[in-house]
Amino acid sequence: MLTIALILLTTVTVKARAFNITHLIIPEVVPPGQEEVVVECRYDANFTLLSWFRGPTEFFRYKPGTAPSTRSFPILGVGRIDLIACGPTACRLKLGGLTEEASGLYRCDIERDIPPYLFETRAKHMEVHGHEHRRPLLQGLSAEYGEGDEMQAYCRGAADAELRWYVNGREIEELRGSAVFKKTSSRLIYNGVPPTVTVQCAEFRLGRLLGSNNEKARWKDLTGHTDQAPQEQRSASTVLKMNLGVMYTLLNLYLVID
Repeated sequence: MLTIALILLTTVTVKARAFNITHLIIPEVVPPGQEEVVVECRYDANFTLLSWFRGPTEFFRYKPGTAPSTRSFPILGVGRIDLIACGPTACRLKLGGLTEEASGLYRCDIERDIPPYLFETRAKHMEVHGHEHRRPLLQGLSAEYGEGDEMQAYCRGAADAELRWYVNGREIEELRGSAVFKKTSSRLIYNGVPPTVTVQCAEFRLGRLLGSNNEKARWKDLTGHTDQAPQEQRSASTVLKMNLGVMYTLLNLYLVID
């Protein structure tokens, strides 16, 4: 009975504990000449995963109790993502090498993926002004692809940089260090309406992100392209049959009258 009581008490305590993001510190405006900012997410929560996003793109992840416990991902407009500290009460990052493309809605999410399941999010907008554009050269990606087409692109970064390729934010690890991107197109990698895929090239030096660039390609609707001609052929065939039917009817009437 004592054991059951302790379990119930623990469950009630966990449920009663707050699960909140108390503060999200994001500068509203980054003026010209300032190339780095500190962002901070403060919380009162026992979570299993914390994620930072800019728009729909995740750029940092903190998972307590794992090794490594943190991981960063490149996003356009942010040249460097440096960890200051992530712990029981706050997670602080320094974002450097900013360009105007770093502007957007920044979001901090915390979640608990074990019972009791909990989730909390908070977001703020940051506007970056007057910063020069800095990113590797990315070219060669076609505007659209169909099933089985070969997707190909080329990236040129700094001479001493390591290039990494990402598709929809996920790294293609077998292409790390390669200046050439090659992948077979599949409908499964296209998202949204209309379906698009994002191919991104990022350059790193000593494991630190220097800059990134991305291009998008549309899904080629092969069904729509191939169905048009048969439909036109069917329409022409139908008209021809109708005309032949009318001619045959008139001919029969002429023979009867004659």
